Amino acid sequence: MGTWPKIVDSFPLTVGQVCRQYTLLPSDALNILYHYTTHAGLEGILRSGGFRATYRMGMNDPGEFVYAREVFCNALNEVGRGRDLPNVAQSLIKCIHKNLDKFLENTTEMSSAYCACLTTNPDHIEQWKTYAELGMGFAIGFNLPLLLKMQALAVQRGEPFIFCAPVTYNQRDQNDLVLRLVEAGICDLQTFAAKISQQSEHLTALRDRVTQEIVLHLLTLIDFIKAPSYKNEREVRLFLDPNDGTLKATHIQHYKRDNDSMPFVFMDLCNPQTKRLPLVEIKVGPRATFPEEKAFLENLLYELGYGSNYEDLPRITKSALKNGNQNGIEIPAQTHI
Repeated sequence: MGTWPKIVDSFPLTVGQVCRQYTLLPSDALNILYHYTTHAGLEGILRSGGFRATYRMGMNDPGEFVYAREVFCNALNEVGRGRDLPNVAQSLIKCIHKNLDKFLENTTEMSSAYCACLTTNPDHIEQWKTYAELGMGFAIGFNLPLLLKMQALAVQRGEPFIFCAPVTYNQRDQNDLVLRLVEAGICDLQTFAAKISQQSEHLTALRDRVTQEIVLHLLTLIDFIKAPSYKNEREVRLFLDPNDGTLKATHIQHYKRDNDSMPFVFMDLCNPQTKRLPLVEIKVGPRATFPEEKAFLENLLYELGYGSNYEDLPRITKSALKNGNQNGIEIPAQTHI
């Protein structure tokens, strides 16, 4: 929180209202989120009751950030074109540019948020190939409404909580998001000048507050903007919000990946009442032997107590892709070197 005058600090901003409109799940999405994984991954998730939420600079293709940064910069450059904006509004746009560039170049700030990736697509050929042992693994389906409902008490207590939002692939929506955030900030400045105060120091302080608000939202939303070529992934990302006014995660752990030590935060997804995951379905991959894998899953779920008291036993299904083939695309057999 900045050290702004009280008259500025108490002025309600509308930027957050715009942001919330872009974090709604698609209308055609079901209430199940899927996570494609390997045998080891599935067993680790079920036994631990959650995910390793990886720090975002480590999990993402750097090209995602390059693309999102270009979206932001192009949209900010468009705001003032063809419009006669007051000086304070032009100043706002320049401040957003300057501060956004500063944070995007600072990998320490960019790496302070941790997330896990899921999808609304229950049977996606590319995700079977990439994340689930070339179709030999699993897709775990989670009850989304229950998952989000479970976070309510943590939010109320001021504890870290999990929130989710879909990735936006449509270029028009991406551009419109940035434009509307900035326009909301300009509207706040104009309303403040017309109804509250026109003093230079007050307008400057409000501009700085609006700048901070917009940059914070853009830094959050950068993780939900990807190129249209990835739209078939239908990705949804879970983020751990520390709920303390900062972007710093606690209880950071590390695991080995190649020659690097990768930081992560454990994201507990268990139902506080049952101490088990809010599972709906576990789908067996298209190249796996279904009877064998079904027996493995039933034994594991029984061992972990699913269905014993709370009727939370997930259904076990088989991928609908025939022999790993969809639309003429075949999952090749795994080779060993």
